[in-house]
This record gives sequence, C-alpha cells and structure tokens, in this order.
Amino acid sequence: MYKACIIDDESNSREVLELMINENHPEIQVVGTAANVVEGLAVIRKLQPDILFLDIEMPGGSGFDLVRQLT
Repeated sequence: MYKACIIDDESNSREVLELMINENHPEIQVVGTAANVVEGLAVIRKLQPDILFLDIEMPGGSGFDLVRQLT
C-alpha cells in the first residue's frame, strides 16, 4: 500500500482526483490533502507520503516551489 497526498488549491480538483485514485488504484491510499504550499509542507512532513499529486499554480507558490522546500 502506498500513501499519497494531494496538494491543489481547487477543492473540486482534489475531490475528483481522490475519487479517481480510490476507484482505479486500490494500492494507493490518499492520507492527506492541502490547499496551498504552506499546508502542503505541513501535511507532507507529518504524514510522510510515498506519492505526491501537486498542482503547478497555487496561491503563494507552485508545486515546484513546494518540492524545492522538501530537499
């Protein structure tokens, strides 16, 4: 089982992606979601997911900005 987090500023996009993952990939469990880079960093550090689904453009930074802060 893989743990995943979804970080996207659009709640509808987070919900649809989580539904698609749940329906098509039982080996992936979505353990957390966040709406921006700051929340995303906190969720990632707390939950230590194996997989990240990141939006590119978000208020306060991009998915790439978030990844740079993890290293």
